[in-house]
Amino acid sequence: MFHAPLVIAADGNSARMALSLNIRRREDRPLGVAVRQYYRSPRTHDNYLESHLELWEGKPGASRLLPGYGWIFGVGDGTSNVGLGMLNTTSAFQNTDYKDLLRRWLNGLPPEWGYTEENATGPVRGGALPMAFNRAPHYRDGLLLVGDAGGVVNPFNGEGIAYAMESGRLAAEVTVQALARSQGPSRERALQAYPNVLRQRYGGYYTLGRVFVELIGNPTVMRTVTRYGLPRPTLMRFTLKLLANLTDPRGGDALDRLINAMSRLAPAT
Repeated sequence: MFHAPLVIAADGNSARMALSLNIRRREDRPLGVAVRQYYRSPRTHDNYLESHLELWEGKPGASRLLPGYGWIFGVGDGTSNVGLGMLNTTSAFQNTDYKDLLRRWLNGLPPEWGYTEENATGPVRGGALPMAFNRAPHYRDGLLLVGDAGGVVNPFNGEGIAYAMESGRLAAEVTVQALARSQGPSRERALQAYPNVLRQRYGGYYTLGRVFVELIGNPTVMRTVTRYGLPRPTLMRFTLKLLANLTDPRGGDALDRLINAMSRLAPAT
């Protein structure tokens, strides 16, 4: 058996370390699911990630528009990463065959892109996306949660890698400060600051994200957003900055300042 004065848990969505201390998933926070597959494709050297916002439960225009998106990005090694994600803010979340949804979406793409079964380099893989601090507290009894273990996935777009790395850095900084103190109340106070640091960094933005996912869980809202929002370049630039968290924290343009102000004013919970 191993012993340590502190443990930083980066064990992903399984969160076994957190569960050992009875830190369970918050049901009031969004959860996503994503599936992806790699294909040999001439688009392997694409410079940008491509997003498709129209995922239909049935045939396009004949059924519900789902709260999620499909993505395509070139890996640069002859393949593309192609997948889709969806949120649990719709009743279809539990009743969707995601592999079939991926297949039906890919069947509607140009065949010359190569996203066909004969070009697949491996099976479809999938996993849950724990979003917006859906596991808390982030510190308890010498255990700090980072990344998916702490539900630090961006609720706007399902991005988790950057936030895992950033929360790991924040946890490391808190740990260095804590271990510089003598074991006891002083060290514990330093460690108790970790959840506050996370809330200050992401709390307001994730609150906006929770509102967003609730709204797009409504098929009428999702249909209206895609129909009337996509043709408006300024609105789409705003949406891109908001969903991808691409604002300049030092000021930037008017859209940056608006989104940064919204994040500061939103409750950091």
